[in-house]
This record gives sequence, C-alpha cells and structure tokens, in this order.
Amino acid sequence: MRFKIEFETECEELPIDYRRKFLSYLKTAIRDYNQDLFAALYGGNTPKSFCFSVYFLPEVTVAKDGITLHNKRFHVWFTTQDVLMGVHLINALMVRRNKWFPMADCNKLKVLSITKVRERHVTGNVVHFKILSPIVIRDHDEKEGKDWYLTFEDDGFEEIWKRNLKSELQNTFGRDVSNDINALRLKPIHLKKTVVKNYGIFIPCTIGSLVMEGEKYLLEYLYKAGVGSRRSMGFGCLDTVDPFVKTINFQI
Repeated sequence: MRFKIEFETECEELPIDYRRKFLSYLKTAIRDYNQDLFAALYGGNTPKSFCFSVYFLPEVTVAKDGITLHNKRFHVWFTTQDVLMGVHLINALMVRRNKWFPMADCNKLKVLSITKVRERHVTGNVVHFKILSPIVIRDHDEKEGKDWYLTFEDDGFEEIWKRNLKSELQNTFGRDVSNDINALRLKPIHLKKTVVKNYGIFIPCTIGSLVMEGEKYLLEYLYKAGVGSRRSMGFGCLDTVDPFVKTINFQI
C-alpha cells in the first residue's frame, strides 16, 4: 500500500535533522488516534511495518545549518506491506487535515491532502529501483553495543544487508528463505554516498538507483517494505523505474 501526504508548514525553516522532527509529529498523530496502536509500535523495540520518504518541492534551499521551504510545502510518501497499518496511518493523519499541529519544537504542520499512489506488481525476477530515501545498512555489535554504517562503497555492504534481511524475514514467510536471500544480486546503476544527520548522529547512506535480481516475492517485499535499517525513521524507501527491467547483464 502506498500513499502520499501533502503538508503545509507554518514557517519556511526546517532543521537539517528534519526526519527526527517529522517522526515526533507522526508518533504524536498515532498516539492521539489510537493509544493501543501507539503502545504496540513504540512501547518497546518492535519492528515497524512501514517506511517513508520526505520529498521537498523544487522551491527549496538546502544549507548546512537548515532547509528553507520557499513555498511552505513538502510531501511524504509512505509505503507498507501491511494494508491494515496503511489504513491506520491514513486515519491518524486524516484527523489532522486542515489543522495546525506542532512538528516537535521547530515548526507546525497542516495536512492538506492524502492521495493513494498506484502500486505496481512485480511480474519478473529483475526490477530497477530508484531510492526515494537514503538506504542505511547498519552493522550492530551486540557485545560492544556499537553500530557501524556501510554504503555501497564498502566491502561488507551487501553481506551485512543480506545478513540483516535474513534476521528480518526469519518468521515472515513460514519457511527459511536464506538461500533466496543469498541468491539476490545487486547492480549499481547510479549510486552515490551521502551523509545524513539523524538524532544528532551523522550516518553514511546510499542514494541513487540500482537493479535487483531475485525471487519475485522478495523483490515485491523490498518494494513494499523498503531496504535496510531505520526505515520507519524515513530511510530505505524505494520506487520502481518505469518500465520494469526485463533483462540485464550482471557480469559488468
């Protein structure tokens, strides 16, 4: 399920760490809508079944110390493989339509419109994806309690991503899908490294586009659920490049 929210801001300025501020707004909207849902999502370390991407319209100035929205508008694209979760998110945000609510301590937001976005069906084993919000690949050391973040430039990028994906999907499809995950192949098309500030930490990420080859059900899952870590914080959201790729040479 995919949908787009158009927001108006009370003032033009947003901080560089805007994902953190928007997440505060989203969490408050969910809490006000359904406290049981909020507790289920944020009462512990529960994986969230949605991801999103914040899209700024062309009339924007991005600087080191902040973002200026000259038209006081931005869009947020949501995607989820859980239709019920999508309905809950739409309902929580629909309550805020045409009403001002705080975006943490930095601005106020008003929901202008909510639009359902057509979702494509993966019909083959190869899909060209564009990255709507940066992909975060996290290598977590439980013993040390430390995180390392990898981009496509790093040797362990694909290995750590697949390891994390196996853990994520171990109970999702009712069977072991490790071999199918191992068989996934990635081909960079136009990838770049970027560094994003999130909760005061500068995180190396990957943006651009890439092609994936693998089982259709895995490609469908990644299209709907997103890729990598921190997805419910505004990372790892994907869309398809039209038309779908049918074949590609992975030997390059």
